Amino acid sequence: MGVLKFKLPSNEAAGRLASQRRVYTTGLDRTPGRLSLDFRNGLMTCTSDSSESGRLFTPWPIAGFGSPVVGTATLGERPGPYVLALELARGRLNDVRNQAADWTQLGLRTDSSLGDLLRTSRRAFVRAALAADDPVACSAAAQESLEASSRAGDLLTETYTAQVLQNRLAVSGRLATGLGCVLPGDPDKAGGPSKLIAGLNTGQAAASWRETAPSEGKYRWDLLDAQVAWCRKHRLNVEAGPLIEFRAGTFPDWIWLWDGDVDTISSFVADYVRQVVTRYKGKVGVWHVAGRPAGHEVLGLGEEDQIRITARALQVARQADPAAQLCLDVDRPWMEWMSTSRFQLGPLHLCDYLIRSDVGISSIGLEIAPGYSNPGGDARDLFDFSRLLDLYSLLNVPLNVTLVAPSSAAPDPQADPNVKVETWQWPEPPTEASQADWAARWASLAIAKPFVRAVNWLQPSDATPHLYPHGGLHRLDGSPKPAAARLRTLRDDLLT
Repeated sequence: MGVLKFKLPSNEAAGRLASQRRVYTTGLDRTPGRLSLDFRNGLMTCTSDSSESGRLFTPWPIAGFGSPVVGTATLGERPGPYVLALELARGRLNDVRNQAADWTQLGLRTDSSLGDLLRTSRRAFVRAALAADDPVACSAAAQESLEASSRAGDLLTETYTAQVLQNRLAVSGRLATGLGCVLPGDPDKAGGPSKLIAGLNTGQAAASWRETAPSEGKYRWDLLDAQVAWCRKHRLNVEAGPLIEFRAGTFPDWIWLWDGDVDTISSFVADYVRQVVTRYKGKVGVWHVAGRPAGHEVLGLGEEDQIRITARALQVARQADPAAQLCLDVDRPWMEWMSTSRFQLGPLHLCDYLIRSDVGISSIGLEIAPGYSNPGGDARDLFDFSRLLDLYSLLNVPLNVTLVAPSSAAPDPQADPNVKVETWQWPEPPTEASQADWAARWASLAIAKPFVRAVNWLQPSDATPHLYPHGGLHRLDGSPKPAAARLRTLRDDLLT
């Protein structure tokens, strides 16, 4: 059993990490493993089932960045403890320098500002390393290094985004990347989506199984009909789904009578997918067949059960409409939740497994919902988002990116009451301005990646029932938030 020990800079840091319980380690395959934590006498002791070297990741406060997840460099077991702040500074500086070297070798042009930030970070790290026996001095210098390298990562990623977009536009004139939103309810009856037409080239119909089949064997097609018709009326690329979402609130009430009956549930899923895809064959270009598989415990289904049901659903969809593209959607793609879950595969390896199984997957969807409680994920910075997209590009299929971020931390009457905005993860309590800035920067980066097929915003409006609090592009009264205008600008400047 592997044991890593870390000196903590203060009792406050120990209390914060103990209450959050968000610490995890990864090995060579980048999959978080189970980890037990013990806090005692100024030390954090991490015990895992593996004795292999790995990286430790944890939310950590960085001035100007909130408390994003950052990681150490690769560490091995040793008798003495590591200094946590020092190792996090080492890991972040190492990541940014390596990425800068890779992109520079590929032709990225950087100015002196990046070099200045990296020098500041490097010098601060050296001071921290030399003061390892002085907790106060070491912590202060390590924090300075972390801040400088994080700012360098931000600048590096924004420089990369600008130059890649410039180069791609010079070649093609306009990009064919999709930019859209998911459509809950009837768009003609909701003010928000209709005001987004000028900023969209894609619409994703999203009536859930619960809404479409409220009674066993009986279907209500009015919502899906309205959503698909609205997209076609406004000449948008039509996507639909996820048809099956492994989250309790999306399953019809009657299915719970078969809680734990895998074969019966699988048959119901197959029949539903067949009915939907057959009905809209030729009208929907991309089917998001399954969402959040093998990541949440629901309906008494284990990890293997959910994978089998997902594979069957994909096969049925391909048989019903061979011409359509099929997408598999996963949430929490950084996989941090696996350190406390009994599930063992994780979204990256699940996608790889199903793609290799030849069940018809054309693309992979990544839901990015940072700074929310489950099923949202931990906050990350733009630099880590770029690295995540590059990682999933190794699956060698296009990516669909779905984004959502909060514009407020106040109570949201239309949101799922179990989902919260975790304000401690953000630099400041979220506002409409910070949401707009986040949306523009993260969407721009995703569009810059040539392997990203589409970028969709998850929630068009706060006025209709939704999962994530204040994640809409329109307010309760239907008026647009600044993020809506920023996305429209991206469409006008970049896309066909």
